Amino acid sequence: MESPIAVQQREWVLAGIRHEIFMRVFPALRHGLVGPVSIARMSVSIVRRLLSKGDAGKAVLNEPVERIDQQLAEAVTGIRALQAWEPGAKGLATPAEVLRQGMSLMTASLALRDIKLDYVPSDIQEVEEVHHQPFLYAWLALLCHVEDSVQAPVSLRIEQKQPKSVSVEIIHSLYDVNQDKTRPTAHVRLIDQAALELMAAASGLQLTSGEGWMRLSWI
Repeated sequence: MESPIAVQQREWVLAGIRHEIFMRVFPALRHGLVGPVSIARMSVSIVRRLLSKGDAGKAVLNEPVERIDQQLAEAVTGIRALQAWEPGAKGLATPAEVLRQGMSLMTASLALRDIKLDYVPSDIQEVEEVHHQPFLYAWLALLCHVEDSVQAPVSLRIEQKQPKSVSVEIIHSLYDVNQDKTRPTAHVRLIDQAALELMAAASGLQLTSGEGWMRLSWI
């Protein structure tokens, strides 16, 4: 049985890992929220310009007003989705939804490291939902681990082959060895193997891995 000090130390480490993951995806979250608001503001400018002419009829205003309404609704949806990041969030989602969310948050960051994502949609029927937040953190930890550890262009083939597991195959690109392969400065390995294993275990998932592959499984 772990001592209270050991438990507290582990919780502090997990908090640090979660903070590192959140800060990596924060730019994507911010962009997703600001985008609809920016479009709505442009639509407001169009409405103002039409009104300033004095001859804007209802038919002319309908389109920009509907666009504003649509973009504000999208922004509200995005803001409400932030609840998934709150401590103790209890929301549920299907594995596919969480996988796609994690990929959308990490695609740009991984692209800077020459890492491409190849998601194979699952044809498994009647998939059970999982706890959204812990699954998302474990999934993002895996992607961050790849980002920190891979030193050559790769593709990640992501596939849910079984109802309660997702596999990631790391496929190295074939390229001319004589080409200049200047890459971004290597990351400090903040999400190393130990951090990934700790986050997976804390999320109730089992991590298994081998040469060129990783798998997250759950009960």
